[in-house]
Amino acid sequence: MTVRTTRQRAVTALTATMCAVLVAGLAACGSDGDSAGAEGGDGDVSLRIAWSGSDERNTRTQDALDLFMEQNPNVDISVEYTTATNFWDRLTTQVAGGNAPDIIQMSGQVLSQYATSDVLLDLGPFVDDGTIDVEGWEEEPLEAQTIDGTLYGIPPGLDGHALVYDATKLQELGIEPPSETWTWSEFGDLAREIAAAGGEGYYGTEDGGPQYEVLQSFLNQRGKQLFEGNELGFEAQDVKDLWQFWGDLREDGAAVPADLQTAQGANPENSGVVQGYAAMDFTTSSQYTNFVGLSQGEVGMATYPFGDDGEPGQVWRAGMAWSITRTSANAETAAKLIDFLVNDSEAGALLQTTRGVPASPAIREEVLGTVDETEQRSFEHLETVQSFDAQVTPVLPTGFGDFNDLYQRVYYEYAFGRMSLDEAVDQFMSEAPGLLG
Repeated sequence: MTVRTTRQRAVTALTATMCAVLVAGLAACGSDGDSAGAEGGDGDVSLRIAWSGSDERNTRTQDALDLFMEQNPNVDISVEYTTATNFWDRLTTQVAGGNAPDIIQMSGQVLSQYATSDVLLDLGPFVDDGTIDVEGWEEEPLEAQTIDGTLYGIPPGLDGHALVYDATKLQELGIEPPSETWTWSEFGDLAREIAAAGGEGYYGTEDGGPQYEVLQSFLNQRGKQLFEGNELGFEAQDVKDLWQFWGDLREDGAAVPADLQTAQGANPENSGVVQGYAAMDFTTSSQYTNFVGLSQGEVGMATYPFGDDGEPGQVWRAGMAWSITRTSANAETAAKLIDFLVNDSEAGALLQTTRGVPASPAIREEVLGTVDETEQRSFEHLETVQSFDAQVTPVLPTGFGDFNDLYQRVYYEYAFGRMSLDEAVDQFMSEAPGLLG
């Protein structure tokens, strides 16, 4: 979907207030967990772990934590989970008050913000001494949690950019589904064909124009990046070309109009694919099972369209990670718990794909053999994306939340006709650089 998610709104609010709040809060924070020996002795240990997500994620994670406590009876774990919006607001307050949880489910959208504010602990020593085992893991997801040589998170799962489509509707219309290596031109043609065959009020695709992930792939296909350090990695013409593409689709009635898209919200249950007014939508492979469960008909999954010159530009990512706060008095036990969550076979069987395809290759193979056909598609899609020399989403710069908010807000000014294309692009390119770093 392309309307701002609750997490994105929370990230924007966090970016605006976080630095001052966290710096003040750190002065009040008591213990520093930099030393793995800070716990001392073999007595009882208390940990707090915080995350956000679905009810299924909550249940599966609690089951895994119960197993850890059963195996480690001296450890007591308190859990804190909530919605994405409340999660980040609450965490900012906790950090400012010196009361942060020991372990946080960190988002790649705010990793830089927390790391540069000295909230997170360097996990490198725990990897070096074997407390957290990442032997045999792909390097890229770990690099995406590393800033200036310091490892701040251990990713539990992976996914890839994906396009979902209403396979049942396409079959009813007698239209062939997308191929594995289709192009943006073919995508546009397909969206127009679907809209024409579907009749009034039915659209070929949701509008991907305001979605930074679409811009990311589009830029990759041009040999560019979203960011070069704390600076933009693209030019105004790149944004103009992409927004023009989507503007043409809207004008032709092939893409969902701005008023409908903004009214529906961003969650899978509000997608046009689920609600029955659009055939295609941009998402990630980890959301595929949600689309399947919410939809009346069969849902297919494809790659993002390739560049018209055949450049794949595909993207995979470790969208979240387990991080330890610097104020944790029990950092070594926290590290052991993280290792358990990502590397233990029994934990993997409980957690399955609740945070994406397992990042540990060994656990990935074990879980693949136990999940149903729908979830297997997420594994297959990740392999497909990776096979095209795909890029892993790198560490996003501080200020990314504000960048993303501006990108969406100005795009919708254009989509609603309140700005011309040139005016919208000019405003975005003039304001965006000042938000980063």
